Amino acid sequence: MPVNDLELKTFKAIVECIEEGSEKPSRAAIAKELGLSRTTASNYVNKLISAEILEELDSESQGRGRPGKPLTLSTSKRYAIGAFFDEHDWYLSIVNLQGQPVENLHYPIERMTIDSFIQVLIGGIKHIQKKYGAQLLPAVGIGSPGVIDRKTGTIIKAVDLGWRDIPLGRIVQNQTGFSCYILNRYRATGLGEAQHGQGQGVKDFIFIGIGTGMGSAIFIDGKLMFTTNIHTGGIGHIIVDPHGPYCSCGRKGCALPLASTDALITNVLNSLADKTLLTQTTLALQYATEKTLTLAQIMQAAQDGDVFAQQAVQTVADPMCQIIGHLITIINPKKIVLGGPMATSGNYYVDYIEKKVVNDYLTPEIPIVQGSMDVYTGARGAASLVTKRVVELTFHTPDTWYLEQ
Repeated sequence: MPVNDLELKTFKAIVECIEEGSEKPSRAAIAKELGLSRTTASNYVNKLISAEILEELDSESQGRGRPGKPLTLSTSKRYAIGAFFDEHDWYLSIVNLQGQPVENLHYPIERMTIDSFIQVLIGGIKHIQKKYGAQLLPAVGIGSPGVIDRKTGTIIKAVDLGWRDIPLGRIVQNQTGFSCYILNRYRATGLGEAQHGQGQGVKDFIFIGIGTGMGSAIFIDGKLMFTTNIHTGGIGHIIVDPHGPYCSCGRKGCALPLASTDALITNVLNSLADKTLLTQTTLALQYATEKTLTLAQIMQAAQDGDVFAQQAVQTVADPMCQIIGHLITIINPKKIVLGGPMATSGNYYVDYIEKKVVNDYLTPEIPIVQGSMDVYTGARGAASLVTKRVVELTFHTPDTWYLEQ
C-alpha cells in the first residue's frame, strides 16, 4: 500500500496525535489539531482504519448535538514483537498497537553460546510469525546485551559475556525476513518503565539496570536520550575507583567488576570459603550445605537482617551510589528507577542506595525506587520500537532493516 511522502507524514501526525493526547480525539479534533479540513482529516482517518491501525469507538459524549466518535489505536488487529534478553533467557512479548500484551513467551537458553543465543531468539520469532501471520507488523524490537551500534545492528561488545562484533540485526533479518530495531536491554527496560511502569507520567527520569552487565536509559522531557551511533548510558564503565581491579574492558576501577551481580556473588563465596571468616549467619549455613549461593539467597538474607549479607550488598551498592549521586547532580531528574536482577531481587539494596545517596551526596530528595517486577517489561519496551513505526511498516515495504533512531 505505497503512499507519497506527504501522505506518510500526515498519517504519522494523526497517529502521534492519538498516542500523545490525554483523551481519545475525534476526527474533528484531529482536523483542528493538525490544521486540516474536516474532509481531509476524515479521508486520512478512513485510510488508517482500513489499514487496521486505528479503530473508531462508540461516542462517549453525553452533551448536546451529534458527538464525534473517539479514535484510538487498534487493540486487536495489528501486533508487534518485542524480545528481551536477561542472563540466560529470552523473553518475548506480543503486544497490540497500544502496547498491551497479548501473549508472553519465555525461551531459556540451555547452553550459553553466541549461536544458541541467536538461534533461540530466531526460533521464538518464527513460532510467533507462524501463529500470528499477517497480523504482525514486519519487524521485531530487540533488547540485547552489550554496546549496540544502532546503524548496523551489531553488538560491538558485551563485556560481561566476552562477546564482540556480533551482527545480530543482519542475522535475524536474514533468517526471519523481519526488520530489526535493536537497543541495549536495559534501555529497552527503561522504555517499558516509561510507558507501563515506574516512569509513567514522569518526563525526566533515569532508569538504571544492574545485573551481570549494567546500563541506563535517560529520559529528558519524555524522550529517551540519544547521542552518537553508539547507545548512551553505558554506566558499567564509569571509573569509580582508580585503584580498583582491572575490568575486562582493560581499564582499572570500572563499576562493572565492583558492582555487578557477579561481583556480589563472587565476594560472598570467597568470604565464606575463608574458614577464618565463617560465621553462623544464614548465608554461612546455606553455603555449608549447598557449597554455592544465588543472588536471590543473598538478597533475601540481607532483607531478613543477616549482617554479613547486608555488608556484602552495601559493598556493591556503594559504587552505584557514587554514580547515581553524580547523575542527579548533572541531570536533576524527578525520579531514579533501579531495575535488573540486582534491584528486583530484594528491597534492601534499593532502600540502602536511596538513603546513602541523600546522606553522602547531599542531593535533592528525589524518589529512588525499585523497577517493575515483571520480567517482560523489557520485551514490551523493545516492542514499542516497532509500534511507534507502525505507519512506515504498514505503508512502506522496507528494503532494508530499520534500527533505533
